[in-house]
Amino acid sequence: MEKKSLIVIIGLLVIAFGVYAYLYPPTSNNGTAAGQSTLASSKFADLKDSEPLNPSKLSTSLVSEMIANYRQTQLKSIGNAVSNDASSILFDLDTLKKFINDIERGVKQNQPNVENKLGIRIYYAAYPLKSKWSQTGYKHLKGLLGDQITQLYERKHTLIMLPAIKNSKGIYADFNPIDLKTYSGFKKKLNNIQGLMRQASDTTEILALNHGQLIPPASNEGEGF
Repeated sequence: MEKKSLIVIIGLLVIAFGVYAYLYPPTSNNGTAAGQSTLASSKFADLKDSEPLNPSKLSTSLVSEMIANYRQTQLKSIGNAVSNDASSILFDLDTLKKFINDIERGVKQNQPNVENKLGIRIYYAAYPLKSKWSQTGYKHLKGLLGDQITQLYERKHTLIMLPAIKNSKGIYADFNPIDLKTYSGFKKKLNNIQGLMRQASDTTEILALNHGQLIPPASNEGEGF
């Protein structure tokens, strides 16, 4: 009796396994092994191998000439006022990807049906005097005081990236993705003294990116040009 019961149980298990295998067939040898990361969980999940790779390119000689032109003209002129100014700035890829993602998420949350093209405007800029960094209104620079290298960023050349959106006039206007009121662009700057004073005391925060690694004062090791 016990033997017959065991045979019945084994039979049921075999049938159950067969049904499971039919509904959920095992992957081929080309599939991903258990425990390994799949493409969907990788940082490059949005890249499709089937699409042809067509990246933006510049010839090495042109890159070299353009960088040399800057160093021999603009940078040399800057050197008359700011000694040993930065000649390059480095942003790690994760920081750039997060900035782009923050722009897209801000737009999606505030105006999900927007079809306007988005962009990033890069402003040339310079850090203010270090004596200001600990003052009210400069909290985003205060952290630079805690590092021997970043303490030297005072007055040096830098970059500030701001989101831009193509408006109804077909013009890319700077805007703040997390503030719907700016989607047609920021209000015109006031040129009078009262306007300048108002801008100086405006502590409104907008989506922007700065604080790349300035070279110099950071080491130029790794630069190819």
